[in-house]
Amino acid sequence: MQKLIDYITQFVKLNDEAIQALKDLAEIEIYRKNQYILENGQRCNKIWFLKKGMVRKFHLCDGKEITTWIHTENETFTSLQSYAQNTPSDEFLQACEDTEVIGITKTNSEKLSRYPQFIVFTSTLMEREFVNIDKHSKALNQRDAKGKYEYLREIAPEIIKRAKIGHIASVIGVSRETLSRIRRSSFL
Repeated sequence: MQKLIDYITQFVKLNDEAIQALKDLAEIEIYRKNQYILENGQRCNKIWFLKKGMVRKFHLCDGKEITTWIHTENETFTSLQSYAQNTPSDEFLQACEDTEVIGITKTNSEKLSRYPQFIVFTSTLMEREFVNIDKHSKALNQRDAKGKYEYLREIAPEIIKRAKIGHIASVIGVSRETLSRIRRSSFL
């Protein structure tokens, strides 16, 4: 739980009462490599903090898996539309490695909102996420295939080191073969 507390205190100072509430309301969850945390059609009622491991977010398009992001340690993740609107998810969350997360249900998140620190944290986190989505989508749309790979390597080096090549290619919107050529030319 300390990793989550440390993560939150980057944004806001937590008092002892808020820390105890977090410890009481958050739950450790363990997933094995390739195990689904959330499947298409399930309602997402949690936000997770990735303590250890790697989680892939993807959806299906004409039967093909499209990876939209790969989360690594010290990141939060959820199926945002499903969580916010209480609708069935149109995406999957899958452990890419043996993974340990800290989950907070929507009900428990609402209980935590009684503490002003968590409202500030949530607001700051959402603002940061929206800015990053905007910044990253613009950056990726303005680059060629090699530029997209270099940008991802710059902003998310752990993904480059640990994720499968096909998943990385999907994140940046290039074929696996194109990414293989880019990686080979990077080593020359």
